[in-house]
Amino acid sequence: MPSAPSPRNAPKRTKKKVSLQSPTSARRRARGFEEDEFLMSGGSHGGAIYGRCGGRILGSQLEQQVCDLLSRAGITHSHSPRHFEVQLDDESVAAYALRIVLRGRGREGKSVVIETAANIKDAPLEKISAFRRQYGSEFYFCFIAPEEVLNEIPLGAYDESSSTVEMHTLISRLAD
Repeated sequence: MPSAPSPRNAPKRTKKKVSLQSPTSARRRARGFEEDEFLMSGGSHGGAIYGRCGGRILGSQLEQQVCDLLSRAGITHSHSPRHFEVQLDDESVAAYALRIVLRGRGREGKSVVIETAANIKDAPLEKISAFRRQYGSEFYFCFIAPEEVLNEIPLGAYDESSSTVEMHTLISRLAD
């Protein structure tokens, strides 16, 4: 059995001076994409990122709160799992990513989608309307927003809504 090296025979370590300056960061560019063309997982957020869930970027504080409530309730979900091509009223085509999709849950035989908006400009209403026209028979839409925002959203944009104050009640119901 070999014996451990004695302190005298042990290899000597050299001490390197460490700079206490703050590290500099280099910007990395993705090949084949311009900065304004690159979509992060979950779409273009153009600003703050509020964390991640399942590797996907959360685009708002409200989405993060809903995600936390879903996780605490044990509801498996995913954020922006796929992009859909939708045809808008003016015949143009746009991409729309569902905000949150519940896995293994259904209402009226449809997959449950939760869309969130802290203010009316955060809600892609034209895309949601186009999506519901094309795929409405497959998805059950729940909309979570502050009461004043819900009042501005057309009733046809969702199947069920909840104010941010009562969103825990909606999520508890969805957990059953």
